[in-house]
Amino acid sequence: LGCSVARTLLGWGVRKITFVDSGRVSYSNPVRQSLFGIEDCKEGGKYKAVAAAESLAAIAGPDVKSEGVVLTIPMPGHSFGGGKDGDAETAAVKKDVDTLHKLIDESDVAFLLTDTRESRWLPTVMALATDTPLINAALGLDSWLVMRHGPSSSTLASCGQTQRLGCYFCNDIVAPENSTRDRTLDQQCTVTRPGLAPIAASMATELCVAMFHHPLGNCAPPPAVKRDGTSGSYSPVDDGTSPSSSALGLMPHQIRGTIVTYMMMTPSVPAFPSCTACADSVVEEYKKKEFEFVRCVCCDTDGTYLENVSGLTSFREEAAKKIEDCLDWDDDDSDDDE
Repeated sequence: LGCSVARTLLGWGVRKITFVDSGRVSYSNPVRQSLFGIEDCKEGGKYKAVAAAESLAAIAGPDVKSEGVVLTIPMPGHSFGGGKDGDAETAAVKKDVDTLHKLIDESDVAFLLTDTRESRWLPTVMALATDTPLINAALGLDSWLVMRHGPSSSTLASCGQTQRLGCYFCNDIVAPENSTRDRTLDQQCTVTRPGLAPIAASMATELCVAMFHHPLGNCAPPPAVKRDGTSGSYSPVDDGTSPSSSALGLMPHQIRGTIVTYMMMTPSVPAFPSCTACADSVVEEYKKKEFEFVRCVCCDTDGTYLENVSGLTSFREEAAKKIEDCLDWDDDDSDDDE
């Protein structure tokens, strides 16, 4: 995804791009990822971030300011600092957190294109804490998702808007966890059809550019939902009357597509107040404690710390109580019928 997004951004005239990755180029990469060649695979492989930055500059010339930053994103459920070199490991993770925060804070937009679900958590929180627009793209076997995360509550209010759009984690009722635990290597990998990455990357880039052409930027509302629950039927033209219209067309919240039936839809999902990534309480806790908050989340093996901070624990308890009350009502109703 990162290679395809970068190439499409070049086409739009973007000349300063930073890659963040900790992996190395392997022999399976060049056929799928357009910024890598066989030479990048030799002697253990170049770091992907560095190789991609060098390739981008070679393609577009000296006016491209591309940089590759090698770091590992700390993730919920992936603990650190407990081994014999615990202090050194903790210091390295803190350095990665500080570097990632600085990179996101200094960027006009962040593209979130990582492999695992939990690796998307910290960049999501950091983007909200720094008021940096974030475009998220993810791939399945034959389907893909592109979405723009909604801005923070304070940023939204300053734009005079009230509908805060959700993030990648807003549909979850549990905290993100270690998705690679107790899985074999083949189970840890996302197998996807080769044509998906260029499609999703192009959609992500076009959504980003449209966002910057809208007067409200990332605060732009999504297209209105019609009475039938959709955002409208197919039309190649935008008449410009929608509050979601930019100079380049409508600004959906999400784009979901599949190459099984070759169809797309553009749903809009409001932010979940108890979301483990974009809840106001989570973002404020990160702002207040920074690395210490990240350490607590990553080293908590069952996710309860983050669920408590976000309010998800209370939400589930309240939901369980309401279900219990409904069941009690049904029992009482049955007794009355008898």
